[in-house]
Amino acid sequence: MWVGKRSILTLFSTLTLVQFDLSHETKIYSLKLRTSAQATSSIDGAVQVRRRRSVGASDNGDVRWKYARNNLRGRAGQGYYIEMSIGTPKQNFHVLVDTGSANFAVAAAPHEFIKTFFKTNESTTYKDLKKKVKVPYTQGEWDGNLCQDMTSIVTGPDVAVMANIAAITHSEAFFINGSNWQGILGLGYADIARPDNTVEPFFTTLVRQGHVENIFAIQLCGPNLNKQPSSAGATEAEVAGTMTVGGVDDTLYNGTMWYTPLTKERFYEVVVVDMEVNNESLAMDCKEYNFDKTIVDSGTTNLRLPEAVFSKLNAKITQVLKPILKNKTIPPEFWSGDQLICRDGPIEPWDWFPTISITLQGMDEEQAFKLVVSPKQYLSIVEPDSEHCYKYGISSSKSGAVIGAVVMEGFYVVFDRNNKSVGFAMSTCADQTEIPVMAPNIVGPLRINSTGCAYNVMSPDNQILLIIAYIMAAICVLCLVVPMIFLYVHWQMEKCRGKPDAPDDNGLLRQNESDS
Repeated sequence: MWVGKRSILTLFSTLTLVQFDLSHETKIYSLKLRTSAQATSSIDGAVQVRRRRSVGASDNGDVRWKYARNNLRGRAGQGYYIEMSIGTPKQNFHVLVDTGSANFAVAAAPHEFIKTFFKTNESTTYKDLKKKVKVPYTQGEWDGNLCQDMTSIVTGPDVAVMANIAAITHSEAFFINGSNWQGILGLGYADIARPDNTVEPFFTTLVRQGHVENIFAIQLCGPNLNKQPSSAGATEAEVAGTMTVGGVDDTLYNGTMWYTPLTKERFYEVVVVDMEVNNESLAMDCKEYNFDKTIVDSGTTNLRLPEAVFSKLNAKITQVLKPILKNKTIPPEFWSGDQLICRDGPIEPWDWFPTISITLQGMDEEQAFKLVVSPKQYLSIVEPDSEHCYKYGISSSKSGAVIGAVVMEGFYVVFDRNNKSVGFAMSTCADQTEIPVMAPNIVGPLRINSTGCAYNVMSPDNQILLIIAYIMAAICVLCLVVPMIFLYVHWQMEKCRGKPDAPDDNGLLRQNESDS
């Protein structure tokens, strides 16, 4: 899930670097820059498209509800939320759309950062399950009580279901001041639900009861990509988008829809085959890109990479910027997200930074495609109303790679649970740019063998079986070793005692002969 704090820092485009600390002291670094050409790339003409399905269409072609568009809102860097209603009578809330978790949870107690909360005592359909639940995220956590109540998406299918809800009674660093959301809608699989996989996620309930097909799609239109955000109902400081429930809206993307298979039905886990900076590969073992997994997560803001990959990527970007910056360098605090870069003239930092490409496994292990991520995506605008300051939207991770919102904002992303795959196509909001910088792109098909790129982590069940196997093996060894030791000790004891002298048959014979 996305959880983040506002950056306290800054960078610039003639270029000036500004760094703030909490005491409001300021350091200024001046950089003389020149422009550089951006690498170009184009879409291969080959077609690799799965049959399209229109939004809300059933197998017999009936449309069950109208197109839902622009039903996501949010603020830059604070996540995208959708409106949902809970209870009888209905109480409406904004909940963060999160493909990186599986619990549906909403505040059920006052909090300084939210304006409203779920009043369970006012709902006649509320059912307390008498069960506690706690969910930790990358940053922040909450705990509360499991319950059930009538729930629906305000701008989705016209149906309410009795859904599992976590009523949040306590939280730490979870709610964000000014974000305007009061809960979270986890869209992952039940295997990652808390406290266990018996808690059925909301979307799974919709599907199981036959209200929608087992597919949804998300279009995130970040502030960097909207030419005229107000046309989507959002102000310049806000973000907007669309979540399509139960189908795919063909009008929200252009060109080919490219699919990558899910490796596991827990998170939306996919396989990265390669990464590039300005079309030059990082040339790492492909397992390193997926250490210990790679997930597609709308609830995480940044593109998060394993530490080794993050370091190599930053080194490559620095190499590209070196001839532009000449004898100047970008401070390490920028790469760690603790410093911003800001415009100090007519040219944006976007003009100098390179494209980043993420190559994903295709539905065939011999085939792949790559997402070309524009600087307009990974340099996230923080102060759009003043100096145009930008934050580095890539960070390191110790728990696997995350294809977060800064990447998703360039594409229409389809979570096709029916076919166990995730699809990517060019978003219709991705080419609306004010500055002549390369827009996001998709290149394919590419002939790359992705065999062995997935990082296989042993499941808890397999770990238990392995432990049992070790215990049984140890018992077997003991069963063999103990008798052998006993026999060896016995043999040594017999040697120490010595054997009795053998009778002298010849002497007895002679004695008998003399007696005779």
